[in-house]
Amino acid sequence: MRNWFLLILIILTSTLSAQEEKVDLQSSEAVLATERAMDLQISQVNKRLRNHSKLLVMRTKVLPAQTVFYKGKGDGDKCIIAPDQTAGDNNCIHLEVYDFKDSERGLSAKSLGSLNKALTIFFAGQAPAESDPRKVPPRDIEKIFTRVYMNDFINGELIISEITDESPGTEPLDNKNLFLFFQENGNPFHGTEENPAQKGVGRYNLSVVENSTSHDIRNDFKKKYYFKHVDQFDKLFSKIFSFNDRDGNDNYRNNIRVLRDSLKY
Repeated sequence: MRNWFLLILIILTSTLSAQEEKVDLQSSEAVLATERAMDLQISQVNKRLRNHSKLLVMRTKVLPAQTVFYKGKGDGDKCIIAPDQTAGDNNCIHLEVYDFKDSERGLSAKSLGSLNKALTIFFAGQAPAESDPRKVPPRDIEKIFTRVYMNDFINGELIISEITDESPGTEPLDNKNLFLFFQENGNPFHGTEENPAQKGVGRYNLSVVENSTSHDIRNDFKKKYYFKHVDQFDKLFSKIFSFNDRDGNDNYRNNIRVLRDSLKY
């Protein structure tokens, strides 16, 4: 009888272990499936960003509120502003959005701190000869660089975060092409690489960030921040084109109005 009891106990234990292993495997697959879905969405936004090469030849006089936009030539992670904003050899566009800390919670009036978000697109290859912004074809992107600068007045903290996508056209999205850098009050120095003794300090590759059932950190980054970030800037670039294209139409209308008024005697 005792042997039968031990046998049943062993079988039950084995069954429960197998079930737990199965659940873990299913959960892991769910995490990976979520990441694949987010990768697809980010890749689609990156494709749309290619269309904003038309801004390189457009004269931009009208901008959304609290933004700075300029064009220039790429130098590392910087877009050096060009004296001639429609020059044929310009190959990058830079857009900054100025805001207040915790403005999304309706706390702008409390002046908790300043927030500056910037995204730079570096285009690859040669610029097309086309000078009409509407007819400029999409242009491949060499790199996308993000910089977030937050000055927390209350806690006296200056925080800088940077994200570099070194191959935005890769499909599916490859974590090895994405690099992150985080600096708080000047520490660590800019350019410091992560070392095994201090994870998450300095510049590190997204592929080393854990993405498991218990710590789906990579999914959190993509779902709760990065996708929304690039999507927001895609919409802002589209607004800049729309505002200035509409401004051109207003010029046409005004010219016709002047001619029409000339008929009055």
